[in-house]
Amino acid sequence: MRKAGRLKRLPFWEIGVLDLNEGKPRRMIEGSMAVKAEGRYWMSATRERNWTSFNSGKLFAHYERWKLIQRSGECPPPALITVDPANCCNLSCEWCNAWKVRQNERMLSRKVLLDFAGMASEWKSHGGKYGVEAVCIAGGGEPLCNPHVGEFLYELNRKQIDTATVTNGTLIDKYAEELLSSQYVAVSVDAANASTFNKYKGLDKESRVFDKVIDNMEMLCRISRGKKCNLSKESPSNGVNYRMLLYKDNIGEISEAARIAQDIGCKSLHIRPAGIPYDLKHEFSFTEEELELFREQVSIVERTKKSGFGFYYTLGKFNEKFQKCNDFKSCYAIFMTATLMPASGESGDDAYCLNVCCDRRSDERMKLLSNETDIREIARSWGKDGHWKIFDMISSDEIKHICPRCTYYEHNKIVENCILNDNMLIHFI
Repeated sequence: MRKAGRLKRLPFWEIGVLDLNEGKPRRMIEGSMAVKAEGRYWMSATRERNWTSFNSGKLFAHYERWKLIQRSGECPPPALITVDPANCCNLSCEWCNAWKVRQNERMLSRKVLLDFAGMASEWKSHGGKYGVEAVCIAGGGEPLCNPHVGEFLYELNRKQIDTATVTNGTLIDKYAEELLSSQYVAVSVDAANASTFNKYKGLDKESRVFDKVIDNMEMLCRISRGKKCNLSKESPSNGVNYRMLLYKDNIGEISEAARIAQDIGCKSLHIRPAGIPYDLKHEFSFTEEELELFREQVSIVERTKKSGFGFYYTLGKFNEKFQKCNDFKSCYAIFMTATLMPASGESGDDAYCLNVCCDRRSDERMKLLSNETDIREIARSWGKDGHWKIFDMISSDEIKHICPRCTYYEHNKIVENCILNDNMLIHFI
């Protein structure tokens, strides 16, 4: 048999499931992600496990909302808003896409956070049909550095807005009870041992922070199992999630990361290639040997993981060499989500910024609002002329050459192929 060669990315709407033993597709699964390596299909989803938050097919649930993104008329609110509570961090990841904004060292105030929770719950359009459904508390720094995060989580859940938290895990022990209300807590570990962890996180070689992160994750898993809460729901998408960005030296640690994740009670392991921030003059690429090592590690995890443990890898936004694949022409995603960020410069304590691209947090041109103090201005500015000016500024050439790997790649592909052009004949179900 010919040795598996280059990886080929298959979009989520190409349906197939792998048979690792036979090396060929053997049955159909709805809306799955697969990777093909010269005749061999690789994927991490059984028929049951495919119904998870990592299935891009869920984007079609927002099809009718996205059809309303037009220059004339009312633009619906984003279903998801990311909130960066802090532009500071206690680690320094080598690939951090917020390295520049972290120099700001500002935080969102308690007033801004609580006012936002109230505004988000009330922001509706089209007769109340569309509103903000979820808030992801995440990057721009370590969110749990902000002392008001616990109260913010409580208020969002009181307002019946779904929450998720992405953290480096170092401060989980300070907010364990509050984090139980999150649908998931994703911990960016990015390694399976202290040596690699310390190297990637800018720590001393003798640092024990890796052990603390693993202990914090184990503690949160244990506490959640004993309580009826969002984090302990039976859904495979809920729970504590071990996350790992693939870089030059950690590909061979995937199977060990899976073992650790299962031992401490995590629901899943999620891996994807690391991306290079658009404003960082640094490049790297994976060799054929590293890509082969990735395939070997995936195979090991699939053979050895426990039943019910989720193992997911996001490859649809990359080409066969794990490089960005920004082959869409316009960025409609800037109307689908946004990032609430701390203010910059000498602005007041209760100011904030609103960025429409999470991948370009430091780009002033991506800010719909800068150093604003009225939280209601978010809804007033959404879909208006200033918003469309940003859209017009992002050319296809800029998307291809300046933007990093696009978090919302599939969103834009759906707009191009299903809304602007009905290439799928969407009504023929």
